[in-house]
Amino acid sequence: MLLERKSSRWRALMCSLMVAAPLLAVSAPAAATAADPARSARQFADAYVPRQLKEHHIPGAAIAVVAGGRRVFAQGYGVAEVETGRPVDAERTVFAPASVAKLITATAVMQLVERGRIDLNADVNQYLTTFKIDDAYPGRPVTMANLLTHTAGFAGGDFGTGAATARDVHPLGAHLADHQPPRIRPPGARAVYSNYGMGLAGYLVEVRSGLPFHQYVQENIFRPLGMTHSSMAQPEPGPVAPALAPGYRLQDGHQVRAEGAKYGHMPPHGAGFRSTATDMAAFMLAQLTGGGGILRPDSVRLMQSRHFGNAEGTAGMGYGFQEYTRNGRRLLVHRGNIPGYFAIMALIPDRGIGVYASYNGIGKRGPDSAWSLVDAFADRFAPAPAPADGTPGPLPDVAQYTGTYRTALAADMTDLGKLSSLTSTVTVSAAGDDLLTTTGAVALGPAESRQWTQIAPALFREKNGYRTIRFRPDGLLATENPAGPLERLAWYQSPTFHLGVLGVSLTVLLLSAVGGPLAHAVRLARRRRSGRSGRSGGAGGAGGGSAPAGAFGVAAGGGRTARRRPVRGPRLAGLPAWITAVLVTASAGSLVAMFADFDANQAEFFLGGSPLFTTITTLPVLAAAGAGVTLVTAGLAWVKGWWTLAGRVHCTVVVLAALAYLSVAAAYNLIG
Repeated sequence: MLLERKSSRWRALMCSLMVAAPLLAVSAPAAATAADPARSARQFADAYVPRQLKEHHIPGAAIAVVAGGRRVFAQGYGVAEVETGRPVDAERTVFAPASVAKLITATAVMQLVERGRIDLNADVNQYLTTFKIDDAYPGRPVTMANLLTHTAGFAGGDFGTGAATARDVHPLGAHLADHQPPRIRPPGARAVYSNYGMGLAGYLVEVRSGLPFHQYVQENIFRPLGMTHSSMAQPEPGPVAPALAPGYRLQDGHQVRAEGAKYGHMPPHGAGFRSTATDMAAFMLAQLTGGGGILRPDSVRLMQSRHFGNAEGTAGMGYGFQEYTRNGRRLLVHRGNIPGYFAIMALIPDRGIGVYASYNGIGKRGPDSAWSLVDAFADRFAPAPAPADGTPGPLPDVAQYTGTYRTALAADMTDLGKLSSLTSTVTVSAAGDDLLTTTGAVALGPAESRQWTQIAPALFREKNGYRTIRFRPDGLLATENPAGPLERLAWYQSPTFHLGVLGVSLTVLLLSAVGGPLAHAVRLARRRRSGRSGRSGGAGGAGGGSAPAGAFGVAAGGGRTARRRPVRGPRLAGLPAWITAVLVTASAGSLVAMFADFDANQAEFFLGGSPLFTTITTLPVLAAAGAGVTLVTAGLAWVKGWWTLAGRVHCTVVVLAALAYLSVAAAYNLIG
């Protein structure tokens, strides 16, 4: 009996330990952090960042961690300058955090809201004097709240928004006035990332404060917070310029400087922003400690609150901040990247902690690795048990959500940026009862295959995870990215279908472009042989110039005798078909050249062009003109009986293939 009681007590103790073990594992990191946050942060960064740099081929990084109302850690890793080996210093090495600047812009706006200079819900046209936002939706004006949540409804497009030197930078107001994108949906319909919108928000800071934007943030944000190595001025001021780490990209396995769009015409969205890790730690502390003297606590709460979501149950937008969920906790984040640099900031307000990291190279999928850093940080310092699923009622059939999706931002593009959607679609397929499989970039970070379980009508949670997605009745798929929803495509909008059309049409046109001259050369050789044979035999020439012309203006009869027809007309008429085939083939070749060195050409894209981009946009226009002439030629050939039947069919097939290619080109903004 005694042994049985001991055994029972032992079993009870073991069961208790088994139940408690996961809780102890979850709470241990948090306890260690509370005991010595500086040591814990160093251990985390030392273990993670060097491995990240090596894996993704990034030259250097700086990281800062804040907790308990102070900066507990800041450290540089790797090199700031590959050529000299200069190490990264978290306090002195300046990076380009790019779109993280949008949080600075939103803070500046909130300051003017406090002072009564800006009303978040007023029509922005009330403040604009030198130009106005198009009243495309009467009674539905664009407000500052729309600008800060990416819900203004502007079309997208970043072509020509960068500048190679500070001398090339346009005045902010003039650029916004001259490059106003169309409004393509009413404000508040959906959140889709808009650099123009945030640039406009910064310009309103200029208008309502009476100071240039860079001067306003210097005097009202950077200086009060002691951010001595931060600036939005272009060019950079004295203390900042010499400390800037060059940005790098990989070329043939080697780090080369990412020259090009170092500056930009819209600084409020991130172009030209420079800062250090320790300076950004000061900004994080202001956001985590009630404003840090630059904002009132109620303004901080308003800025960090959720103001819009593309669907309930998924991540939403604050003012500038984006929601992000990890371990069931709400984070506030923003990532930025430009050629040669990327950065990320993540705050966990309910724990009073935050992390910032900045990098001077894009490496191999470097920008996507920023989200892995945030995940690892949250796992280490803010663990939480997995959320428990409720008991759902009847759930709809998941088959209705299957299909091909693309980012709404790509669909909204009015420039060549739309080409990115050719290779970045998401496929949703049913994987069983209440289970979906997605392939592609549904979540932030690298594109991966994921499975999702339906937990409420149209709401899915990642299997064995925390991410959620939701399908809207209008075909929109709200994802982990609150300003990056996806939209469902009809079959004729699918990039897979488009690529198939391109493949077939280019095969026809390439064969025509190459085969035309070859066929012409063969026919000339036959005619010469036929001419020599005729002279030696004393017979009158039956071939030669009297043969009917083919689709490319060469003899189509292969040297055989035929009734005489006008030769000159068909020869001239057949030439446009071959020229069109050559132009379309060359157009496709220019696109291949662009994607072959995408990182280098991306900088030229932001700068607004290069000989390659001029070629990319010019050749389709010339091909369209050629296709029009060829279409007329084909019609005349059938009416007047030019060439052989094979020649007429060939000319018709060429023009149809060209029109198919050009229709796809137009869909991706290569024409117009």
